[in-house]
Amino acid sequence: MNASKSLRRPTNWQDFETLCKKLWGEIWSCSEIKKNGRVGQIQNGVDIYGIPTGETQYFGIQCKGKDEYSNQQFSQNEILEEINKAKGFKPELKKLYFTTTALKDAKIEAFVREQNIFNKSQGLFEVHLFCWEDIVDLIDENRTTHDWYVKNQNFKLNQNAILTFHNDELELNAEVKFLKKNKIYKQKIVLANSLYDNLVFPSLASFHGHNYISPFENNVKNYSYYDFYFRIHNIGTDPIEDYKIFFELTSEFQELIRIRNWSGMIPPKIPIPYDTFLNNEKTGGKIIPDSNILVGDDSVGFDDLRIKPIHKPSTVCIAWKLISKDYKTEGELKINFTPNIIEENETILVEDPLKVRIVEGEIKDYEKSLN
Repeated sequence: MNASKSLRRPTNWQDFETLCKKLWGEIWSCSEIKKNGRVGQIQNGVDIYGIPTGETQYFGIQCKGKDEYSNQQFSQNEILEEINKAKGFKPELKKLYFTTTALKDAKIEAFVREQNIFNKSQGLFEVHLFCWEDIVDLIDENRTTHDWYVKNQNFKLNQNAILTFHNDELELNAEVKFLKKNKIYKQKIVLANSLYDNLVFPSLASFHGHNYISPFENNVKNYSYYDFYFRIHNIGTDPIEDYKIFFELTSEFQELIRIRNWSGMIPPKIPIPYDTFLNNEKTGGKIIPDSNILVGDDSVGFDDLRIKPIHKPSTVCIAWKLISKDYKTEGELKINFTPNIIEENETILVEDPLKVRIVEGEIKDYEKSLN
């Protein structure tokens, strides 16, 4: 993403705290990140705290909202005061981050660096400063926070787009079915002078063949495939012109195919414009829209795709990139697959007890007629 450096600052300190909690929660991969206490309580210089993934000690954040019009800055006295307060935080911190909506100031940044070295020499927590430009860079690098902030602030960049699935989500959960036909060999019970000595009664499952049928055949649904398509959303104010979208599946799967946009096996006489093209390896492709201009607040969907995942729980990641006349962005989508392997058993009676056994079948597509 290319977040604008003029990204609007939060209008109050409560919203700024919420933004910092969301942003550093994503940076730290810390779902337990919390705001410290409630309004009016002593916070010991820490507004937000958490233990980042891979760490064993708490990190703290002190949030300082500043007026964006008066260019008010952090002062050295403020920094020293908050550092002294943070010494009382229990348990002791490993790092303290100052975050501010104030713009970058070389003198204050130098002062914080000096305090950081001094604190470390005293065996105390590290001290770091993130001004608004630094925070904008971090918002740009952390997609979940970026999308949340743009939506909740009702703020729009001049050019900004995002690719989603057909339901406008970035992640899907899907269940697919596979068939496993087993053969169970049981010993035949032979009755003396019985009329049924030579008869074998197979199970009903043996009368239902599951030969492979193309997923395109009429009146047959193949439940081992999952259908989806992409949507591109222009969430900026300016149109996006002459754009193309490239995508690549970066995880293991069995097959990716493009669904025909006509019913039946005979193509129509009138050519149908294709939007989605798969590459030769069938691991991704490109999208060329019919209209090469996407205006602000508009979205458009593309041709359906059909994927067959592997036979075990898996996540298929889809890396995408949008390139246009004067704007580009990229991201990632995910499909979480849960396979449901349906077993059918065919019983075969044998006279020889040494032949009693179970032969597991191969896992194949699960198909059923729609009639």
